[in-house]
Amino acid sequence: MDILETDSVTLSYGTKMVISGGYMKMISGRIHILVGRNGSGKSSLMRVMFGAQTAEFSFVQYNGKKLSRAAYKVPGLVRYLPQFPFVPAPLKAGAFARSYDVPWERVTACFPEFEGKEQAAVKSLSGGQIRMLTTIVLICSPVKFVMLDEPFTHIMPLHIDTIKDLIREEAAKGKGFLITDHMYDHVLDLADAYYYMEWGVTITMNRAELLEKDYFLRMRCE
Repeated sequence: MDILETDSVTLSYGTKMVISGGYMKMISGRIHILVGRNGSGKSSLMRVMFGAQTAEFSFVQYNGKKLSRAAYKVPGLVRYLPQFPFVPAPLKAGAFARSYDVPWERVTACFPEFEGKEQAAVKSLSGGQIRMLTTIVLICSPVKFVMLDEPFTHIMPLHIDTIKDLIREEAAKGKGFLITDHMYDHVLDLADAYYYMEWGVTITMNRAELLEKDYFLRMRCE
C-alpha cells in the first residue's frame, strides 16, 4: 500500500487566509473526493500537495518519508489535472499523450472518437475534446496517484461515464485518486473516501456525515 499525505498546510493570498490546518491523505487503489463551497481552498490544497503552489507551511510525505522536493518532481509519483487548459496549442495530440508515457492506442481505446486525430494540433480540437484528451491522458499516466480538479467540467454528459469507468479501472489496478468537482452526483458515485473543506480546514468524514452538511442539505432543496 502506498500513501501520499500532506498535513498542517497554511496558505494565504495577501491578507486572506485560504488554508489553515489543511490535510489530505491519498491511499493507493482508493478514490478520494474533496468537496466544499467555492473559495474553500480545495484547488489550493491540491496544488500544494502536488508542489505547484508554495505555502507558508506544509508537510508532504510519501510512505512515511518527508519529501525533500515537490511531489511532481518525484518520477512516477503523481499527476495533477488543473481546471484550466495547459497543453501548448501547437502540440500534436499524440505527442502530448506520449509526453505522459501514454500510448495513443490507449487513448483511442478509451475514447474511439480520437481515432485519426493523433497528428492533429491541440488548437484544432474543440474545448471539450481538449478537456477529454487531457483527462484521459492524466488518468492513464503510469504514476501512483492522480489528482483531478473539476474533471467533468466541459465534458458532454454522454462522455462522463467514460471518464468514471476509466477512473474505476485504474483504481482497481492500484492507482490512488483525489477528485474535486461540483457535479456531486458523479463524485459521490465514485468515492470510497470523503473529505469536506470549510473555511480552509479539511475534515475527514464518512458518506452519511458528508451528506448531512448544510451544503448538501441546501442542494436538496434547490
